[in-house]
Order: sequence, then C-alpha cells, then structure tokens
Amino acid sequence: MGVVYRGTDLTLSRPVAIKALRAQDADATVLSRFLREARSLARVEHPGVVPVYAVGREEGVYYMVMKFVEGRTLQRVLKQEAPLDPDRTRKYLKDVCGALSALHGGGLVHRDLKPGNLIVGPDDRITVMDLGIVKAVGEHTQTTSTALGTPKYMAPEMLNDHNVDARADLYSLGVIAYEMLTGDPPFDGPTPMAILYKQAHEAPEPLRKRAPQVPRALAATVERLLSKDRDARFPDAEAVVAALDGRAPGEAPGALPPWRRPALIGGGAALLVGLVLFLVTRSGRSPSDSASVAATAAPATAAPATTAATAAPTATPPPTAAPPETAPPPPTAAVPETAPPSAAPTQVATPVRLVAVTITSDPAGAQVIENGRPIGRTPLTIKRPQGQRALTYVLRRDGFADGRVTVTPTNDTRGHARLESMFELVP
Repeated sequence: MGVVYRGTDLTLSRPVAIKALRAQDADATVLSRFLREARSLARVEHPGVVPVYAVGREEGVYYMVMKFVEGRTLQRVLKQEAPLDPDRTRKYLKDVCGALSALHGGGLVHRDLKPGNLIVGPDDRITVMDLGIVKAVGEHTQTTSTALGTPKYMAPEMLNDHNVDARADLYSLGVIAYEMLTGDPPFDGPTPMAILYKQAHEAPEPLRKRAPQVPRALAATVERLLSKDRDARFPDAEAVVAALDGRAPGEAPGALPPWRRPALIGGGAALLVGLVLFLVTRSGRSPSDSASVAATAAPATAAPATTAATAAPTATPPPTAAPPETAPPPPTAAVPETAPPSAAPTQVATPVRLVAVTITSDPAGAQVIENGRPIGRTPLTIKRPQGQRALTYVLRRDGFADGRVTVTPTNDTRGHARLESMFELVP
C-alpha cells in the first residue's frame, strides 16, 4: 500500500517513520484506506500501538508520519529463534492482547494481525503496527468481494462474513501463538486458496503433539483461540490474558490460585464457628443448651402443619347443596339493540399508490442507506408510497465524504448528490 522511510523530525530532532503513497498509484479506495489508518491510529492511545504524528500531501505524494519503533519484527525473531519457550510466548501474547484491548475498545478490528506487523523492541515488548486494513465494527466498505488479510493468519469468517468483529483478531493471535510454540503456523499450502480452505474446514494438529513441552493450560488457551466457531473463542482480549495468568475472567491479577482457595474458605468457616461459640458463652448459655432450644423450637413451628395433615383424613366432605331458591343470581342486563358494543363504522381502504424514486450520484457507485440500512448503489430506482413526507437517503462511497439526498415522493421523482473527495482537505 505504500513505502515506509526512516526520516528525521527537524523540529524535535527525533527519528520518525514516514509512510508514503503516490496518488497516481492509488484509487479512491486505497486512499480511503490510507486515511482510515491515520485516523484509527490517532484515536487509540496505548504504548503497544504505534502513534501517528501527522498526515499530509506534498507534490502529489500522500504521507503519514508515525513514531519510529526500534527493533525486529516478530517474523524475523521467529525465523532466527523459533520455537520460543512457553514463558516468552505467554509474555508476547499478553503484550499483543493489551494493544488489541485498546483497538477493540475503540471499536476497531485490525484484520491483518501477523508476525510481520508486530515489532519486538529492545525492551522485549511488542508494538502492533500497520493498521492499513483496519475496520470499524459495523462499517460498510466497497471491498466486500475481496477477502483482505494474509491467508496463513486469517479467521475463517473473513472469507464469507463481512460483519467481522474483534474475535477475528483473536483467531489470528492463536495462529501466531501456535507458530511461536512450534516454529510453524498451523496451516500452510502451495497456494493462498489451499491455505484458506484449510483455515475454513480443517482442524489444526494438536499443539502438544507438535510441541510436547508446552504446558497443558497454555495449549488449551491457544486451541480455544483457534476455534472455527467464533462463539467458542474467548469473548475479548482481556479474557485471553486472564486465561494466560491462570485466573477466572474478571478476577483481579495477583489473586490466589484456585488450589489455595479451599484452605482460605475453610479458615473463614472455622473463624465463624469460633465467633458463634464466643457469643453463646458470653450469653451465659452452653452450646448444648442452645442446641436443645433449637431442637425443641423446630417441632413447635411445624406443629400446625402436622395437625392439619393428620386431621385431613378424618374430615368428611360436606354434601353438595343445591343453590338456595331465596337468593337467585341477579338477572343479566340485556344489551340494548340500538347500540351494540361491537358495532363500528365501515371504512373503505384507500389504495396506496407507489411512485418511482431514482437516486444518482457523482461519482456513481455510492451505497444508498435508508434508515441505517443499505438498499443498493447508485444509480438506484426504488418504489415508495406516495405522500407528503420527505425521505432522506445517505450516500456513502470510499474516499468521499457522505452525501445526502432528500426527496418528497408525491410523484415519480429524482434525487442527485455530488460527493466531495475527502482528500481535497488534506494540505
């Protein structure tokens, strides 16, 4: 999508990374992605996500200035050192989960998480890079016919489901974890389509079969991330961190391990029993006296129920008596024939006349959205009931600001909007 240079910020005398994109090599969709990346980076603040400093255009070249991150890509680390030991793998996964929590919390999905987009810094911490195809949750794009991402790390739902959410990034994280622990990704093949088929239909080889030294809990966490069904994966990145720490989701870090909690509960119960005995002693009554009082009080409270139960068999049902003649039920008032309650005036339905509404845009191909729902692309002709109420449609196309068309369907009518390029405003 661009070329990244190392540059120098002359004002602050610091190194920066400059991603450049020549306008003649990019259409409106690519330019939209470029600007989306800059805006996405600007709205997320986290030490694990590279920040953006500026975006602009110079002599036909669009550019983005970002923080320069020292280090090696995880791809290079794996090529030189894989497989990694479980402790190091667990640390890297928690670093990436922290960055993903910030992205997902901002309503963003990375969609191209892979070792080449993760930088391992001199402090051995990971920074997430390259949000070139980042997507807001619920966002509609024109790239619906193309699967974006890297086949070896793509979630199965990215092939046929355009409503991709944060769990797709968690699947990619599972692939990366599998590769860190075994030295190879779970799926590979001679062509991208062969890899994508395996991602969608084949189960990975059990991790501990490839790497028996991996602890069972860590292997189970990775295999859950690799579930084909996204509902079977972890709900979010924070739940992944909890599983890596061996604690329940939502439990504070540093809590006692599960195997130590029964001892704590038992100690609390013993303390409670001691407190009860102390109170009983202070009241001048022995524990046995208290037990006797409790034992004798229980039958007393149950006595009424027992008496009723024993008396039930001896009760003789009263004979059925005829209704007394002296107290007949009151007569039912007759409904006046002149005003039946169910009567209603007969109404004749007025036929609804449909009129044609044609919506066009410049440029064409804009998505038409009615009441928050896409209904087609311009030029578009639809039928709507004739009436005096105005209808408003939003027109959306990558690389252009949203347009609006308002029409009143009193008779066959047309609406047109000229969409303004978002990049005309970039200095």
